[in-house]
Amino acid sequence: MTAKTLISGIASLAILFGAADAVAQIPANNDSNPGIVISGSATYAQLPQKAQEFIEKHFKDAGVLKCERYFAKGQYEVELRNGVDLEFNTKGDLIEVDAPDNTVLPIAVVKDVMPRKAYDRLEKDGFAGMVESIELNRGKVYEVDLNITGPDTYVFDLDGEFIAIED
Repeated sequence: MTAKTLISGIASLAILFGAADAVAQIPANNDSNPGIVISGSATYAQLPQKAQEFIEKHFKDAGVLKCERYFAKGQYEVELRNGVDLEFNTKGDLIEVDAPDNTVLPIAVVKDVMPRKAYDRLEKDGFAGMVESIELNRGKVYEVDLNITGPDTYVFDLDGEFIAIED
């Protein structure tokens, strides 16, 4: 087999597989809808107003690195240039805020996000300045991860009542 024949064969295969790929992308129902969109990039301006206000209040100078919208989950994920990750629902309510590795969230954020009673408990135990992340888990409890060794997750109900410490 000559080099010319080999190159010609490889080119033919590339064309064949490229054509098959193009056919696979044609919708089965022959309309222009490519199917269900699961996620996609979003701009800061597309975030709900409440989410924008939270970011401007607590992270005004951080700058937004990336916004994603997850349609199936009904959520927006925002990554700030300082490494903070945020998740919001479609109403703009904060679902989760996560500090970069080996850092903690500003106390003002912890105080603003947590119910007063929960924040008071963290402060009383000396952990208000050691919060790595806060997650409103399934809309039922707040899980607060701390930058400490040992059991490092405080769990509170929506009213701020202490429930448990988890490891």
